[in-house]
Amino acid sequence: MWRFDQGRIEYFQFDELRKIAKYAVANDLRSAKRQALVQATGLPFYPASDAYPPWRNYSRVFRTALLVAKINEVAVPTKIAHLLAADGQVTSDDYFHFLAQTFTDPAPSFQEWRPSSEPRFPLLFALKFLLARSVTGSPVVTFPEIVGAYIKSKFDGEEDQAAFIGLAKKDWTSSDHRQARESIQIIGQISYLSATSTEITVSLDDDDALDIFEALHAVRGKQETDSEKEILRIANLFESAIADFEIDFSKTVLDETVEAGFSEGNRVERTHIVLERNAAIRKAFFDKNPTTICDFCKRDTKADYPWSERVLDIHHVLPLCSGTRSDRSGTILGDLEAVCPTCHRAVHHFYTKWLKAAGQKDFADADEARSVYDEAKQARKNG
Repeated sequence: MWRFDQGRIEYFQFDELRKIAKYAVANDLRSAKRQALVQATGLPFYPASDAYPPWRNYSRVFRTALLVAKINEVAVPTKIAHLLAADGQVTSDDYFHFLAQTFTDPAPSFQEWRPSSEPRFPLLFALKFLLARSVTGSPVVTFPEIVGAYIKSKFDGEEDQAAFIGLAKKDWTSSDHRQARESIQIIGQISYLSATSTEITVSLDDDDALDIFEALHAVRGKQETDSEKEILRIANLFESAIADFEIDFSKTVLDETVEAGFSEGNRVERTHIVLERNAAIRKAFFDKNPTTICDFCKRDTKADYPWSERVLDIHHVLPLCSGTRSDRSGTILGDLEAVCPTCHRAVHHFYTKWLKAAGQKDFADADEARSVYDEAKQARKNG
């Protein structure tokens, strides 16, 4: 079974990785003091003791995330770290699809890693298995099913659509493997996925699922003999890999960029729209928050439209490039708000205007995104 850094889910949240990347570009993570890193990221980096510097307990997080490699006793930031540190350059979909296509069993951040002419790609396998299951009519898949199929099939993740469709039609199971489960929950931040503590769901039209499947390939190349140099080599392939991975989700979302209130239809905006249209996330949110009132204008849509159960969208109050957060329980719903369609479109228009005025491609972090959302609410109230 593949190795992952158990119990570190919060450090693999896309927004947190962006903060760590910004610190890594400006400072040497290998010699970083805990308090400085806590202050820069808001993450705890336990234990709270100077005897345990962050590198000692978290170097594998930094390296598995492809943010740094230890070269000549220094934590050298990778190309990915530089791109994540620049707001609006990389989306959560870009990053986690790339991670899935490059993460090997074992990964070079683990001591067991050795160069191999035929490595296995467990997260690529998991993603392709999920897409195949969705196409065969089973979009909700348990973690033991994914792990069992990986163990027993011996697939390396590069097999074609026909092979995975055949695999998806069979019954698989295994015992719970926490490291494998947590790694799948982490890639559950992809815009069309959502997770619980026991299962993961695909929210895509079948044609889009097949298109994404065909776009997924293991990112290979000649491996370095040194694991740290291998981390740098993989990270250097990021830009070319995501440039080739252009998915429009045309069947799932159609051409809803302008309809949603955005004007450009760029990669960042499309990722944001797909997440907000994610049917499983929408259902989970309203199951937990059965409101009919728009958070933005306070209109009770049930009172205005008594024949309809709910006339509300979900709005994601994080940077546009970000996916939903995940923890051990699955997809976190606290960054979502219920808004009526008119207000939702108006909020997106406000975002476009605000970012243009600020000369930014995206919000710097979750706090700034929330602040601008609240600013839009106040502007409506004062208007």
